[in-house]
Amino acid sequence: MTNPNEVGTVMVGTRHSRRLGATPGDRVRALLHRGSGNTTLLLRRIAATVLLLLACALALRSYGPAADREPVLVAEHDLTAGSSLSPEDVSVRRVPSAVVPDDALREPSDVRGRVLAGPARRGATITDVRLVDAALAAITVGNEARAAVPIRLSDPAVAELLYPGRRVDVIAASRSDEAEVLAERAPVIAVRPPEERGDDGRLVVVGLPRQRAPIVASAALTSSVTVTLR
Repeated sequence: MTNPNEVGTVMVGTRHSRRLGATPGDRVRALLHRGSGNTTLLLRRIAATVLLLLACALALRSYGPAADREPVLVAEHDLTAGSSLSPEDVSVRRVPSAVVPDDALREPSDVRGRVLAGPARRGATITDVRLVDAALAAITVGNEARAAVPIRLSDPAVAELLYPGRRVDVIAASRSDEAEVLAERAPVIAVRPPEERGDDGRLVVVGLPRQRAPIVASAALTSSVTVTLR
């Protein structure tokens, strides 16, 4: 009859001999097999940590040190098209030099009394082409020999159909009730929001050739002006 102690000794000895004969690869595979669930979780955590560290490194490389940042003006809150700006409508933010737009404004005093051509969300960078001026007129029509001219429309409802970039013909009604075309295919630069009084018509800014701009501006003061859509 076999002695149980001898059987236990033989089994232990066999397992021990197998361990001694196993290669390092066999031992690793055995460990992975026994704890496959824990090993997978560990590997996922390691991968997530590595990716997080890489993202941080790339962010630091992209934005650079504080010395490489420049001050720009950003909208302090949501702004509507045609708003007359004040220093309280903007704030100064330092951003990486690599992402600073051309002709970004730097000082809050630079926007005092300026008119915003289009809407701007809170945090949007304020540049020269966001404001109604010669720079915006030039970039809108692609020609520096243009000027931005404000005209007040006799029919406020027409302004609801306008938006920056749309082309219009500027029409004036003379004393003889005959329509006179003051300008053709003028690009709309900005449309001011309705005023509280509401009795003077909506103000629209259009881009015109510089030699034509004084004529249209003068007619807008003395005649009833509207636009036709292109």
